[in-house]
Amino acid sequence: MTKQGRLGERAAGVAGYGGVRTLGGVTLLLVDVLRLAVRPPYYWVGEAVTQASLAIRRTLVPLFAAVLAYNVGYSIVYFGGLLGALGAADRQGSGIFLGQIREIDVWVTSMVFCGIVSSAVCADLGARKIREELDALAVLGVDKRRALAVPRVVAVTLLAPVIGFIGLLLAMGVNYVIAPPYLGVARGPYFDSIRQSVFALDVYAFIIKYLLIGLMTGVVSCYKGFNVGRGAEGVGKAVNETVVIVIVGMWTLDMFYNLIYQSLFPSLAVLRG
Repeated sequence: MTKQGRLGERAAGVAGYGGVRTLGGVTLLLVDVLRLAVRPPYYWVGEAVTQASLAIRRTLVPLFAAVLAYNVGYSIVYFGGLLGALGAADRQGSGIFLGQIREIDVWVTSMVFCGIVSSAVCADLGARKIREELDALAVLGVDKRRALAVPRVVAVTLLAPVIGFIGLLLAMGVNYVIAPPYLGVARGPYFDSIRQSVFALDVYAFIIKYLLIGLMTGVVSCYKGFNVGRGAEGVGKAVNETVVIVIVGMWTLDMFYNLIYQSLFPSLAVLRG
């Protein structure tokens, strides 16, 4: 055994080594994917469209169910009822819109999207790994990163803001239909309060945040899929690890992103409408 191999065995027994190794591997894969995505040839574009189509079809139904349940239960019944008791039911629309575009929509939509997409991508690549398809590609001289990782990462990254806007429109549509009659508020002033709370900066920040979440989800899923253990058990373990890493990473990214964003633009914290 080489000296490097012996050092690797010793390091594997150190607490936290697996996490550091995963972080390093994900970072290297991210650099490779970004480099390969901007260099011709771009024959991965067709595969990226296919992967985006599969992802959105898998996500829409559970996304609708999650958004509907959360908004009726929390936004309208709980939060709306609380504002109604305080005599400020007409502010529910603007408050929910700001909460949705900055926090709540990211929580609900990203957990559904990231969980479904990351598990599907990791399972697909992991199954290819244990069937030795990745080794066959290497023998044929095909770069697995360009052929498999790039289209999936690009598809997930660009699809994430689309899913975010779908979730936001669903949430506000449910609120607009149900909240005014439930809270006893006219729809005209309710809509005006929402319109006065729309800021271009919030929309730009929303898009950038989802692009970062999609990029993280795609890269982590591909890395774990490329490095699964042996057999179906290894694939299942890799899928579970992928979902946990992606969900925790999404929450962490969202927390620090909002901290930086609202620190740079404190005036946006004022509720208008």
